[in-house]
Amino acid sequence: MWKKILKLDKIDLPKYDECASEYNPNLEESHQREERAIKFYGQAAAEAQNARVKEIFQALIEVETDHLRLSEERLKK
Repeated sequence: MWKKILKLDKIDLPKYDECASEYNPNLEESHQREERAIKFYGQAAAEAQNARVKEIFQALIEVETDHLRLSEERLKK
């Protein structure tokens, strides 16, 4: 029904291959992104003038640090 209301055509989704059996390169790349994010958020927190903004960037650092730990655990396997 919503397709008629919005006048949308059917979307053909691409066919995906099976998941790669070697995922370490993706984990390594993810790990690097997490490290860059932590560094960026740390710099932003240090430069922030507003206490609430600092608090938000600190929270983001905690989230990214958790992600970093997850990727480290997966890379050990």
